[in-house]
Amino acid sequence: MTQGQDDQNIAASHVGSHARLLAGPGTGKTTTLTKRVRSLITEKRIAPHNIVVLTFTRAAAHNLRQEISKELSKYEINIPYISTLHSFALRQLLKNLAIVDRLPLPLRIADDYEERWIIQEDIKEILGLNMIKNVKDKFNRLSSDWQSLKADEEDWESRYPDPQFLGAWQEHRGVFGYTLRSELVYQLKRALEQKPDFHIDKPINHLLVDEYQDLNRCDLALIKVITERGAELFCAGDDDQSIYGFRGADPEGIRRFPEDYVPSTLLELEYCRRCDKKIIDLACFVANLDPRRIPKLLNPMDDAEEGEVRILYFKNQREEANGVARLCHYLYEQGYEPGKIMILIRSDRYGAFSNPLKDALAVQEVPVAVNSDSPLDTDKGRELFAILRLSIDLDDHLAWRTLLQLRNNGIGEKSLSDIYDLARRDGIRFYEALCLIESSPELFPKFGRRVPDELKEIRKLVSWFNLGEDREDFGLMDKISHLAERLIDDREEREDILNYFQEMIENLGAANLKQFLSAFSTSLGDKEQEIEPDKVNIMTMHKAKGLTADVVFIVAAEDEYIPGRQTGEKVDDERRLLYVSLTRAKHLLFITYCHRRTGQQRHTGSDTGQLRRDLTQFLRDSPISPKDGNEWINSLLGT
Repeated sequence: MTQGQDDQNIAASHVGSHARLLAGPGTGKTTTLTKRVRSLITEKRIAPHNIVVLTFTRAAAHNLRQEISKELSKYEINIPYISTLHSFALRQLLKNLAIVDRLPLPLRIADDYEERWIIQEDIKEILGLNMIKNVKDKFNRLSSDWQSLKADEEDWESRYPDPQFLGAWQEHRGVFGYTLRSELVYQLKRALEQKPDFHIDKPINHLLVDEYQDLNRCDLALIKVITERGAELFCAGDDDQSIYGFRGADPEGIRRFPEDYVPSTLLELEYCRRCDKKIIDLACFVANLDPRRIPKLLNPMDDAEEGEVRILYFKNQREEANGVARLCHYLYEQGYEPGKIMILIRSDRYGAFSNPLKDALAVQEVPVAVNSDSPLDTDKGRELFAILRLSIDLDDHLAWRTLLQLRNNGIGEKSLSDIYDLARRDGIRFYEALCLIESSPELFPKFGRRVPDELKEIRKLVSWFNLGEDREDFGLMDKISHLAERLIDDREEREDILNYFQEMIENLGAANLKQFLSAFSTSLGDKEQEIEPDKVNIMTMHKAKGLTADVVFIVAAEDEYIPGRQTGEKVDDERRLLYVSLTRAKHLLFITYCHRRTGQQRHTGSDTGQLRRDLTQFLRDSPISPKDGNEWINSLLGT
């Protein structure tokens, strides 16, 4: 038995009480959860449908689904239900539609694109606001009230501090018939508490929750309600890795577990199978800066290598980018595959940090990928996606709005606004207003034949896809490809979009189109990880959660960005984010910073407009002494 397996096996086989598993980076949390599912089914004789496994992101759910499927394949046993918390919430609400009374029906979740380019843009116009940031702030406040359970307070709606916004949003969702992803968990929690006849689709005997440290107050309250209905809770996580404070996540949830669940058993994994010794040493130094963290061990394996950690400083961002690129080229020549190298940055608005790095890597002829927008967020990708939505539900109002907005049809913003006003005045939904215009065009002469003709063309496309649906020899991707060939002329763009569809369908474990659309809408959008396996990947630190690489660069590790403008408890979030980023590295870890940033980068960070930059406070007293980056790289390369 290899080092640390005893702890994994003890945790995996525990039953009889709620339990918390503290599992630091690389300690085998996924392996332990997989073993636990196998133990519950094969040893404890728990039926798979009485086990539920909840994760934070769709990538984590996909990974667990793969590992558990592999583990159970030898027993020819079905796997239990594994999903994100938001997908689970949607599933339960859909099973109880007859008693759901606070949400527009049919239940339709707006995805990130629809939130940004339809909902937020419309609210901006309705309220007469100048900047989209103001609208985003208003929606963030609304989401925060659900996540923090402030919405549970008596007369919450009547006392809401921005009634004009609340009224505009409620009117808008009445016209388009949508629910926001950020309210799903709150609505399920509320329904379970207030409706005795609200039933979870199958009794849950064992509830496994991954990344428990990333749950907010509302998430935690939902888990509590489920356990009060008889489920035994096994949660896994690490307070040192709680990094989603922007959605209300609080490490106190996992720290408070022994008080919230009495009696309970506390379990721990201490051996890191990922990181070499020096990387663990620096990571532990950063973690121990938090006096409130749960004391825990993170030990290297006996056979772990020393590894290498360097903090390198440069005069400015041009030298920094060139230094990183030269190192990547050197490592490439030494046999490190580009896909095993990650470059992490705190943020990247307008490509301020990724563009100089990408250009420098191109000069060194190192293949590079920047985590960017999804192919589904292109006009053609969205057109295809909206047609797929209409093939499931022809009354999908957001899909109709998307198509009218994107297609070359002569229908502009003013016409769309007029159609919205018609729906609002008549108390009908958006597609109903379109049908009204179609049936009586003489009553709406300002639209001419544009709306009726466009409805006819879009329905033809839906019928085209549905003809493919009727062919038994067509799989889901065959049907989507069949439609894409008709919609998207550019072959390269079409292939990019179809490849993305293929990857998402596999990651989401979708058996059919309806499952895919549902799971896609409830995923965490711009916080999900997407990497290219044959290239050096540049991404933000948040997106690296759950990933690992042989070599990791943390670029612009400066106080102006980490912690940047954050104050109070949010500074702790930034320190934990740095800890998570450090522990993505297996063998080589390079941390870079500049003394000065000029040009576009000068206007980023907490001291925007100032040239001077300083190493982040979290590393100033670390055991690693900063070195002149150019001198160290020249010495390494012998130049």
